[in-house]
Amino acid sequence: MLSRPASRVAETMISDCLTWLAVLFVVGGLGAGTVERAAGQQPAWHDFEEALAVADSTGRFVMVAVYAPWCGWCHKMKDDVYSSTEVRQCLAKNFVTTRLNRDDTDTVYQYQERRLTPRKLAATFRAEGVPTTVLLSPRGGYVMHLSGFIGPTRLRSLLAYVSTRAYRSVPYEEFRPGATNCDDRLRRRPD
Repeated sequence: MLSRPASRVAETMISDCLTWLAVLFVVGGLGAGTVERAAGQQPAWHDFEEALAVADSTGRFVMVAVYAPWCGWCHKMKDDVYSSTEVRQCLAKNFVTTRLNRDDTDTVYQYQERRLTPRKLAATFRAEGVPTTVLLSPRGGYVMHLSGFIGPTRLRSLLAYVSTRAYRSVPYEEFRPGATNCDDRLRRRPD
C-alpha cells in the first residue's frame, strides 16, 4: 500500500500522463484533419455565367465539369481528381472552373445569346454521358470535350494541351507535356 505522499505522486503522474495524452490526441487530430483538408481542397467553382465573365476578362480558358448527382464517377472526379494539388494548380493558373448538373432542367443560363438549361448546355457541349470534361476558350467558344472518368495525369495533359494552345496545330496524340507542369511547352514525339 502506498503512503499518502507516494499516493499523491502517483496521482500527479497519472494526471500528467492523461494531460499529455489529451494534448497529443488533440494535436494529432488537428494535424490529420489539416492533411485531409489539404488533400480534399477543391478548385474555385464558379457559377456558369460568372465563369464565362471571369474567363473573358482574364483571358483564361473555362473547364466545365458536367456531372449528375447520382453519378459515382462524377463524385470520384470531384473528390480525387479536381482536388489533387497538381490539377488544382493547373486549373488555378490557366482556367476558370464551373460545374453543370446535367439533370438540372430548372436553372437557366445565358450562353452565346441563348438561354439554356444545364441539360441543354450539356447537349450543346456534346456531353452525352457523365462525367464529361468540357473545355471552352476564354471567350466561351467550344474547344473540346472528353467523356468519362479522367485521372489526374491525363487531365493535366489535356489542360496543358489546351492552355498552351497546342490544340490549334497539333493532334492530341502527338502532344507531350511535362509530367508535372501544366505549362510545359509542346514537345513532339521523336520521328
